[in-house]
Amino acid sequence: MLDGNLFVLEGAAQLLALKNQLDGIADRDPDFDVFVVIRSETDHLPLEAQRSQWLSEALARLEPEFKSSQEWASSFAPQACIDLIARFSDR
Repeated sequence: MLDGNLFVLEGAAQLLALKNQLDGIADRDPDFDVFVVIRSETDHLPLEAQRSQWLSEALARLEPEFKSSQEWASSFAPQACIDLIARFSDR
């Protein structure tokens, strides 16, 4: 996400899946909660793997919301990414 190779909306879903595989992470972890907020606010938008099952017209109608959601999430998600990298870089 930090280098722009992964959209924040996609990365949020991946990080939350990773969180579920880690031991010792609190349910209300402040760094991961950032991505909970992103997913909860955008969970009606299909992720990349789901888009092939959607009509192209529906995806086209959602495109402005994809863009605005990506911009919104990108305004605060990078710091949470940096914090998670710092926390887990020595594991």
